[in-house]
Amino acid sequence: MQMKFSVWQKAALEKLVDRYEASKTYRGENRVTQRFSISPKKVFSDYDSDYANVDDVNDFECQMGELEQKGLLMIQWKCRVIHSLTANPQKWEEMYSILGRKQLWYVEKEQIKLYQNYLGRHAALDHFCQEQITRLEQGKKARFAQDQAEKILKLCGFILENEEEILERELSIAVLGDSKLWERKYRSQVCRLLRAYGDFDALLLSADDEKTAEKILLGEFHIVSNPSYVYFKGDAKLYFENGEELKLNMHMPVAFTEKTVEAMRSVQIYAGKVVTVENLTSFNRLENEDSFYIFLSGYHNQLKQRLLVKIYEENKTANWLHFGDIDPDGFLILEHLKNGTKIPFAPLHMELSYLKKYDAYTKPLEESDIQKAKSLLSQHKYSEILEYMLKTGTKLEQEIISWKERLGNPRLRAGV
Repeated sequence: MQMKFSVWQKAALEKLVDRYEASKTYRGENRVTQRFSISPKKVFSDYDSDYANVDDVNDFECQMGELEQKGLLMIQWKCRVIHSLTANPQKWEEMYSILGRKQLWYVEKEQIKLYQNYLGRHAALDHFCQEQITRLEQGKKARFAQDQAEKILKLCGFILENEEEILERELSIAVLGDSKLWERKYRSQVCRLLRAYGDFDALLLSADDEKTAEKILLGEFHIVSNPSYVYFKGDAKLYFENGEELKLNMHMPVAFTEKTVEAMRSVQIYAGKVVTVENLTSFNRLENEDSFYIFLSGYHNQLKQRLLVKIYEENKTANWLHFGDIDPDGFLILEHLKNGTKIPFAPLHMELSYLKKYDAYTKPLEESDIQKAKSLLSQHKYSEILEYMLKTGTKLEQEIISWKERLGNPRLRAGV
């Protein structure tokens, strides 16, 4: 009858195998014969404690004695207590069998194969996977255990290749089979990995904290916590793939999900200006008959940029403008918009005169603002206003301007 091994017995064998696998002997690099021993305290922490239960101590010694009788280890005694447990080097294979454990070389081979399967899919994954393969080939541990690595790689692959809007809980179900596991365990872990191995520094310049950075990064790959909308307002006509048409005007703002926007065949704008607005409050306040306003809720990800390019291709004769906060983040967003779309956006109501005019409403710059301003200045961007911000330590939110100026709305301006 096959012996049934206790928790203590398996723990002793497990720790001896761990020590063996961490050695040069296991790698075939040692020129001398090694002995692999552990202290009994590694298995039973209270073994030589004055407060240990005598029956527990006797039971432990009996169980270790059974392993010695099986020839799996040798016990070294000192002053009638176990001093150390030493593995029998002829019994490694039997120990692996008892533990149901795979040889480390086999585990490493499986891990290398896992990482190799993700090579060539994305530069960020290539960088990470090649690093892990090199570590494993050098006999070092990979960053994650295999079961965890499988989930993380699957999530990264899904995210990096995703091209349509998906909610985070849908992502969690699709990849992990659990609607909450992504947020509870993997969201921050995966985002940190992508930031470390991908080229996202420019994208995340405006992120002041980790949560904001995660939101921006995931948004770039169309992954959102809730559906995001695109808002339109102004003189235009929308044509959809199914043949439907919708005429818009300044007094009829509309909002569409990104999926609906993708189904638009054409957007014909009759106003002379197209204005993207950073904040929904300002979007609601702005009212100029010669302007068509667009509010891209959330971050300006690739999908929204493609939408703008599509609209621009049909409306190149319009004057394209962007209205945002007068702060380093506002100018970074404008730069991201210009770089991502190649549309010649010009800033609107973001001049130094507005910052000076509404000085009473300004807020102090934070350390992150200062670093972002310096970064833009090093690129010779918006030098006059950014130098003034750094000199005065102030910034201004766009809502003040849209409210106080009642921009483009004489009826409202008269009531100031």
